[in-house]
Amino acid sequence: MSRRTTIRLGPLAAVIAVLACGSPPAHAESAKPSPLTSSLFAVSANNREVSGECAWTRHSKRIAKRVRRHKQWRRVKRVKHWWTCEAPPTPSALTSQSTLPVSPSPELPSPAEPEPEVGHLGVKAVEYSYTLSRPEVASGEVIVELNNQGEDPHNLVLEHEGTEDPDLEISSTPSLSQTSSRLSLSPGTYRLYCSLYKHEAKGMEAVLVVSD
Repeated sequence: MSRRTTIRLGPLAAVIAVLACGSPPAHAESAKPSPLTSSLFAVSANNREVSGECAWTRHSKRIAKRVRRHKQWRRVKRVKHWWTCEAPPTPSALTSQSTLPVSPSPELPSPAEPEPEVGHLGVKAVEYSYTLSRPEVASGEVIVELNNQGEDPHNLVLEHEGTEDPDLEISSTPSLSQTSSRLSLSPGTYRLYCSLYKHEAKGMEAVLVVSD
């Protein structure tokens, strides 16, 4: 006469057995599930799902166990399943991982040094005199414009007094026209005159001061 061995399983082992065997029986679906059973059934088929404040992960392991049946010891292989609860990643962590690294902005080229200012001097010529737009200019680059308002042609010579610097000259300019030239003037006093025939002798000259 055979004897039947009854193995009693606890609540947690019963739930694990149900998950290992597949879907619960029809009469178990109508019963009100316990909180632990609801949490375990909330886990999806991919063995990982966030439920509440946990990220449930299912683990499986094959084990061999010796069981005594009919007065004989037998080796039985089973699959053990268990679940672990891990804290789900916070939104801030997901945001930081998805944020792309910001490449450094290219360095802007340094601004170019401003060019030195260029002075201007206007010289009005008539018979037989000069009228300067200003009596003094700063040394350096100066744009000198000869404006001939007379009836005869006139030119302009700049002589640096007290030095051996070569004279600077603006060529002969016809009546009612202008000629300009960019000259480099050193500090000192310059005598301006017209070198055309007898124009200087008739008083066509002026004095310009170049400051340092």
